[in-house]
Amino acid sequence: MGKFVKNHVGSLIAWIAIVVIALFMMPNINTLTREHATITLPKDSQSQIANSIQKKWGYGQGNTYQVVAVFNNGNHKMSASDKQNVQDVVNKLKNNKQKYGIKSITAPNDNSATKAQLISKDKTTQLVQIMVSKKHGTVKKINHELTTAVKAHGVKSYITGSDILNDDFSAAIQEGIKKTEVISIIFIFIVLVLVFRSPIVPLVSLLSVGVSFLTSLSIVTNLVEKFNFPFSNFTQVFMVIVLFGIGTDYNILLYNQFKDELSRGLSNWEATRRARKEAGKTILYSGSSVLIGFSALGLAKFSIYQSAIGVAVGVAVLLIVLLTLNPFFMATMGKKMFWPSKNFDGEGQSKLWHRLSSNATIHPIISLAIVLILLMPFYFMFNSKLNYDDTDEISNSVASKQGFLVVQDHFSKGTAEPSTIYIKSNHRLDNEKDLKAIDEITRKLQQDPSVKTVASVTQPGGTKVKKLYVTNQLGTVNSGLKSAQTGLGKLSTGSSQMTTGLNQLSAGSQQLVNGVSQLTSELNSQLSGSNASQIAQLESGLPQINSGIQQLNTALQNSGTSVDTSALTSELTNVGSQAKVIGNNLTQAGNTLSGLSSTDTSGAASQIISTANSNGANLTAQQQAILSQVISAAMTQQSQTLENKLTSVANNIKAAGSADQSLASSMQSVSGSASSLQSMLSQLTTLKSQVSELATASNTALPGAATALKQLTNGLTQVQSALGSSQTGLTQINTGINKLASESPQMTTGINKVNSGLGEGGSYLKGLSNSAASDTYYVPKSILHGKSYKPAVKTYLSEDKKSAKITIVLNTNPSDSVATNKARSLANLARKNLKGTDLKNATVAMGGQSSTLADTKSIASQDFIRTAAIMLIGITLALIFVTRSLLQPLYIIGTLMLAYMTSLSITHWLVKLVMGKDMLAWNTPFFSFIMLIALGVDYSIFLMMKYREFGRDNMMPSKRMVKSASIIGTVVISAAIILSGTFAALIPSGVPTLIEVAMAVIIGLVILVFIIPVIIPSTIRLTYPVKSGFQDAEEKEDQKHRNK
Repeated sequence: MGKFVKNHVGSLIAWIAIVVIALFMMPNINTLTREHATITLPKDSQSQIANSIQKKWGYGQGNTYQVVAVFNNGNHKMSASDKQNVQDVVNKLKNNKQKYGIKSITAPNDNSATKAQLISKDKTTQLVQIMVSKKHGTVKKINHELTTAVKAHGVKSYITGSDILNDDFSAAIQEGIKKTEVISIIFIFIVLVLVFRSPIVPLVSLLSVGVSFLTSLSIVTNLVEKFNFPFSNFTQVFMVIVLFGIGTDYNILLYNQFKDELSRGLSNWEATRRARKEAGKTILYSGSSVLIGFSALGLAKFSIYQSAIGVAVGVAVLLIVLLTLNPFFMATMGKKMFWPSKNFDGEGQSKLWHRLSSNATIHPIISLAIVLILLMPFYFMFNSKLNYDDTDEISNSVASKQGFLVVQDHFSKGTAEPSTIYIKSNHRLDNEKDLKAIDEITRKLQQDPSVKTVASVTQPGGTKVKKLYVTNQLGTVNSGLKSAQTGLGKLSTGSSQMTTGLNQLSAGSQQLVNGVSQLTSELNSQLSGSNASQIAQLESGLPQINSGIQQLNTALQNSGTSVDTSALTSELTNVGSQAKVIGNNLTQAGNTLSGLSSTDTSGAASQIISTANSNGANLTAQQQAILSQVISAAMTQQSQTLENKLTSVANNIKAAGSADQSLASSMQSVSGSASSLQSMLSQLTTLKSQVSELATASNTALPGAATALKQLTNGLTQVQSALGSSQTGLTQINTGINKLASESPQMTTGINKVNSGLGEGGSYLKGLSNSAASDTYYVPKSILHGKSYKPAVKTYLSEDKKSAKITIVLNTNPSDSVATNKARSLANLARKNLKGTDLKNATVAMGGQSSTLADTKSIASQDFIRTAAIMLIGITLALIFVTRSLLQPLYIIGTLMLAYMTSLSITHWLVKLVMGKDMLAWNTPFFSFIMLIALGVDYSIFLMMKYREFGRDNMMPSKRMVKSASIIGTVVISAAIILSGTFAALIPSGVPTLIEVAMAVIIGLVILVFIIPVIIPSTIRLTYPVKSGFQDAEEKEDQKHRNK
């Protein structure tokens, strides 16, 4: 049982069980890296606020990956068939959305706005924006499916986007880790073989470090999976480098001590115990400093800095493994562990460190001056500009990177990764007032020279929609006003001409009134005086004439040859003459009345218009038609009744006249027959026949004549009444025309005033349209809620209409320093322009690559300083405990900082010379710092622990330092070589950040190897002068222990 304990078999069994459990419980690292390796920024940073708004955008766009399909025909324009092939791919994607997990697709041919944004100006390249649900699968799966799906005949196709690029970067890191692990193991094995001249020691060392790595990696990944422990793409790779690097260094220190103890003839168990005690103390002190340094990163705010705390977990496990598992191999194997080597003389001395430390103690000031002279120029050459473009981390041979470069070549460099300003309000934004404010911001952003295009809900195509701006709308109004002015001018002229025509019409209407009045007088005269008496006599005489004729006929028929016809002849002649006169008068009166009834009012209007034109009015056809209608309407209403009555009376009078004329003819014929009767008694028979015919005619004509005379009397009475009414109506017409003529000048004046007002309004509006005030956005409600405006609203306003976004494409690479600085200024510009509007309290945040990098730059810089200070304070406290001095920790920290700044400057120069890059990757300074400081402090602790160890011999400080440096120099150089080789294994990874960190750490370690034996001894020599009676506080303390 004692042997079991002495050989530490329990430790072996325990670690075997722990490793088995660790391997069994270890999650899938690749999946874990993809899910948790994304750099997260504080929630109050601008890009994270923007991301938060985007996640709640609606339309099914939340929880999605943003992917871009790139179709390119090299440097040649796409043919019609190429375009159709691309469209066929788009159609296939749209028809198989569920198969590929697609939530939305925006293609070039969707509308005019997408054509302008997604087709390159040289017509060689087209882009298709795809939103894929995260529930569909991993980015790797989505990338693989879409890469296959978008292949189009005749053109090259790529799948790219920030999510795809980040996933490819993670994949590159994982491939780099695999290479690093293999190279590190091979390198460490070779170095250890060279150091110990044995193949067994390297295997034991690699086994113990491997156990610590697997165990700590399982712990870290389980913490990440279950508790969201800080993790990044760099966590695993740095765990590999640090654990295998310092683990091997510590093993060298432990194995050298064990070898030294064996050389003294101690047993395996005792040599193991003493080696673990002596070297273990140094390992714990050194490891504790490293542990404190990496643990301090847990206080960082930046996720990628926090992720390095996984290394602290690894270091803690490493220290436990080295001091528990190594003793099993040491106690069990003893000297066999170093087989086939037979040399157990202990530690050798480093001639380099001995020479450097000796000169430093002899000429401390000169030595320090030489170091400063050699290194300070590199310090002042340091270039603080860093490259924040993460796409540079990906090889150009990767398909997503190739697609990204194609977009940059054929579009604006910012097209592949546009910036987006989000505006979140507490009310809906789909109203004219808020849209106007958004448009003003859009136009302000467009004025920035570094901006290529700006698209928003008011300018979805990146350019103004002219019909929605006041200046365009005023142009239409001004055109209408100009036409109105021209029309009013013509109307004013026509109104003046109409005034003249109305005056003439007034005169003509007065003449018409006078004519009707005269006709009335004439008719009245016809109905009074002799005409009336004659008509009355004729009316009363006609029956007597008829009676006489009948008597004559009877007498003739009954008589013989003696007939007295003198009285009858005289009476017939008299009646016939009177009837003829009356008949003529009635016929004339009927004709006159017929002429009055057929009078055409349009003729009167035509006469008035003709008179007006002859007087210089020059009325247009339109004005003549209007005037004719006015006159005709006025006359027709009053004269229509008169016309009807005059026509009826005229017809009656004409009939009566015809009857009287016929009667007169008959009377004259009878009179003639009577006169001849006396001389033609012989023809009595013939006369009897004629008289009989006359009697028959008299019975027919004379009663009709009597009736006609009665109708004449009644008709003339009606004519008289109608003429009275007509005269009254014509008088009213004349009065109305006179009134219209008097008011026409006022109408002309009013028209002129209106025209003048329109002229002034037109001048004002014209001036307004030419001013900056007219360049204002205004969208009518009919358009705002119309079909044509809907796509812009859906794209640039959130589903609840309370958030808006403005997409910005920069002229420069969105990842360079110009773009990151511009992202902040553009966001501030948007906030400034919202002041004084209803959106003054709205949340404004900039999203996109440039904004993310701007936040990264700001937070990384601030957190770097903060974290570095915490780390240095922690290490300083550890050094104070180790060295039991206040000054020595400051010398050590100063040495490390000088090495760090120098190595960073040299690295920058080499990167530019070898890799052709003007700037270091943005995270190179930080990782180089924590690695170089945390690991470099080990070598100082190695030296100071050996320095304390020799204090027991009561040596002077300077001599102790030279001896310590000579002995520990071998270990430090070996450790530096191994650590440098381990970091050198990062170079084949092909990841620029890892390559730069490796170069910086290697250069820093080389510098430390040369300046530690110079600076530390020099400062010790200056701090503790050579005096025979002088002993530092540590020597006195050690002396007290010896005295006891």
